[in-house]
Amino acid sequence: MKLEEGNVVRELESKELAGADVVGAEERRQRLSVVAGSGGKGDDGTLLLSEAGTPLRSWPLHSVRLIADLPDGTLNLEAGSETLSWRCTEEPARRALVRALNTGAPLGEAALAALLDDEAADEPDAEQWVRRLAERLAKLDALNVAGMLAAATEGGGARLAERLEAGGAAGAQLGARLSRYEGAARAARGPAARTDAARADAASRALLAHLQRLYRWLDAPPLRDLDSLSEYVYQISLATAEGRSRALEAAEALRVALRGGPEGEGSDSAARRLTAVRERLRRLTRAREQLAAALARHLNNALIHLGNAAQEPHEPGKHHAELLPYAPFMRWLKDMDEKAYDGLVKVYVSTWARVHERSVRAACDNARATLTTAPPEKADQLLDEVLNLVEDLCNAEQDFCTQFFYLDVDIKSENSDGERSEKSDGGDKGEATRRGAETRRFMSELFPSLETDLVALVAHLERSEPYGAMRALACAGRRVLGEGREGREGREGGEEGRWWRAALAAVAVAAKRGADRAVAERLAALPDAVKQAGKKPKCGVLSFVHDLEEMAAACEAIFARGGRRADLERWYLSLGGAMLRAIQRADHPRTPRAVVQMENYHRLHAVVSSLRAPALDALRRECRARYAEALKAYVTQYFGRPLDKLAQFFEGVAEAVASGVREDEVCYRAAFSKHELRRLLAMYPAHEVRKSLHRLYRTVEKHLSEEGGLLQVVWRAMQEEFIAQHVALQARIAACYPGAGLTLPLSTQDILDAFSDIAREH
Repeated sequence: MKLEEGNVVRELESKELAGADVVGAEERRQRLSVVAGSGGKGDDGTLLLSEAGTPLRSWPLHSVRLIADLPDGTLNLEAGSETLSWRCTEEPARRALVRALNTGAPLGEAALAALLDDEAADEPDAEQWVRRLAERLAKLDALNVAGMLAAATEGGGARLAERLEAGGAAGAQLGARLSRYEGAARAARGPAARTDAARADAASRALLAHLQRLYRWLDAPPLRDLDSLSEYVYQISLATAEGRSRALEAAEALRVALRGGPEGEGSDSAARRLTAVRERLRRLTRAREQLAAALARHLNNALIHLGNAAQEPHEPGKHHAELLPYAPFMRWLKDMDEKAYDGLVKVYVSTWARVHERSVRAACDNARATLTTAPPEKADQLLDEVLNLVEDLCNAEQDFCTQFFYLDVDIKSENSDGERSEKSDGGDKGEATRRGAETRRFMSELFPSLETDLVALVAHLERSEPYGAMRALACAGRRVLGEGREGREGREGGEEGRWWRAALAAVAVAAKRGADRAVAERLAALPDAVKQAGKKPKCGVLSFVHDLEEMAAACEAIFARGGRRADLERWYLSLGGAMLRAIQRADHPRTPRAVVQMENYHRLHAVVSSLRAPALDALRRECRARYAEALKAYVTQYFGRPLDKLAQFFEGVAEAVASGVREDEVCYRAAFSKHELRRLLAMYPAHEVRKSLHRLYRTVEKHLSEEGGLLQVVWRAMQEEFIAQHVALQARIAACYPGAGLTLPLSTQDILDAFSDIAREH
C-alpha cells in the first residue's frame, strides 16, 4: 500500500510500536518500524520502511515473517513472495523490532478473509501453493488460540464459537485443497515437475553423498584410533606380525587421507577449504608426525642392534630376513617423512659399512697370508674365493637395499602409486638412469673401501709372483665374460645393473695395468739380455726367448680356464715384434751374426707356433722367413764352393756359351780344352774333398750351440748345397765335353755317404 506524506506520515509515526535504524542496499541508512493499525490496538499492523522521514514501502504485518536473526545484526524477512534483508546498527532497537515481528497482532476480519481467499488458485507450482497453504494453516491455528484466549478473558463465548466454527470450515477447506494439490503433484511428470521440493531433495541427497565421501576419506576405521595417537602407538608392538599389520594399516590410511581427497575429486578438491576438513587434516598431520617418529625410533634401534650383533666372518644376508618385514614402513617414511627416511639410511650405511669392511679386509688378509707359503698355482683358487665372497656380499646387499629402501621407486613422482614398474620411453629411461645412479651411490657408501682392498690384494699378488697380475686379470676376466661361478652370471638376467661389476672392473683394470707393467719390464730388458749374451763363449739362444717360452707356458695354463685372450695375444705380439728387432741387431764377438739370428729366429718361431693363435700368424711367418734367410746366408758364407777352381772354370765356359759359342765347340778353345779340365779335376781327388768336408763340419759345430739344436739342420743344408753344385758341374761337363770320359772326383752317392759318415763320426 502507498502512504501519503505530511500529516498522514506523522500520524503513522505516532503509532509506532517498535523501530530501528537499519542499513539497506547500497549502504543506505533507513528506518524500519512496526506501526499500529487504524484502531490503535494493532489489529491490522504495518511494517514501514522510510528514509530521512520519507516513507518508501510498507507491508501488512500479517504477511511478514522473520526468517533469520543473525549475530551480526542482519535481519532476513519474508514479505509475501519477497525476501528482504537489512542490518541493524543498534542492538536494543533490533531486539525490540524482533519481538514486535515475532509477536505481531491479532488478525482482523479483513485479514482473515484475505487469508482464506483463494485468489491464487491458478498457481502453476502445486507444491509451492501447498506449502503456502500450510503456512496459512499454521497462522490460522495461532489465530484460533489467540481468539480463544481473548474470548476467555473478555467473556465472549458466542463470538468464540462462531470463530471456531469458521476456523473449522476453513481448515476443512484447506485440507481438501491440500489433498487436491498433493494429487496433482504426484501426477505431474517430466522436467516441469522438478519443483523446489524435488530440487531440495536432490540437493539434500547430493550433500549426503558428499558428506559420506568426506567420511570415507577422513574418518576411515583405521584412522579412528589415531585421534589418541600417544596411547595407540604404545599399544602397537612392531616386533610382532599383528602389530606391524595394524601399524601399516593405519599408516596407509594416513597416507591416503593426506595425499588424496574425496572419491572422484582428487587431492586438489575444494573440500579442503572447509574449516572442519582443514581441522581434521591438521590433526592427521600431527598424527603422521608422531607415527613417523615412533616408526623411525623403532627401526633405528633395530638397525643398530643388528649391526652390533654381527660377528666376523659375517654371513651375507643374515640380517636381511629380520629387516625385510619393515620394508613397507620404509616406503611409507620415504613418502611421508623424507627426513626420517634419510636418517635411517645414514644409520644403516654407517653401521653396516663397518661390518662389511671388516669382512672384506679379513678375507683379503687371509689370502695374502696364504700366498706367502702357497705355490703359485694356489693363487687362482685363493683369488677366486675372495672374489666369490665379495660378489655374494655385494649382490645380497644390493638386492636387499633396493627392496628395503625402495631405491628403484620414485615415491614422490606425480601419479606414482609407490609400486615398481618397468618404463620404456625416453623420459622413463632417464628416470631409470637417475635411479641407477642413486643405487650406485648408495652401494659406494656401503662399501667405501672395497675397491681399495681388492686392488691392494692384486698388487700383493703381482709382487709375490711374476705372473700374478696375469692370474688376477684372468680371474676377473672370467667374471666379466660371465664364465665365473660355473657360468652363473651368464644364466641370470640383469647382471648389467649389478654394482659389484663396477668393483670387479676396478680389479680388472688394476690387474691389466700390472700385467702391462710386467710386459713393459720384459721389453725394457731386451737390450740387457743381448749384452749379457755377448759375454758367453757362444751366443746361443738369447735369454728373452727363453723368458717368452716360459711366459707362454704359464699364461696358457692361467687362461686355460677362461678369460680375455685379447690382452694375452696383444702381449705376445708386442714381445714377439720387439724380440725380432732385438735379434736383428744382436751381435757376438765369437759367433757369426747369421748363426745368432738363425738359432734365435728358429726358437722364436717354435714358441710362436706352439701358441696356435690366429693373431700371431703374421709374426710366425716373419720368424720363419728370417730364419730361412739367416740359414741361407750362413751356408753360403761358410760352405762356399768346395770345388772352387772347377766352378771358376765352368763360369768361363758359361760366359763363352752365352757369347754365342756352341757347347760342343767350347772344348776347342785353349782356355777350356779337355786337357785343362783334366788338370783341374786332378787337383780335387776324393780324399781331399772328404778332408775339406771334415774341416767344414768342425767349423759349423764350433759356431752352433747345443741349445739351438740346428747342427744337423745346417749340415743337411750344406749337403744339399754341395749336391746342387755337383749336379750343375756334372751337367755342364756332359754338355760341353761329350764322349771325353771326364767326371767329377765324387759321385752324388759318394757325397751323400761322405756327409752321413762325417755326421756319425762327430
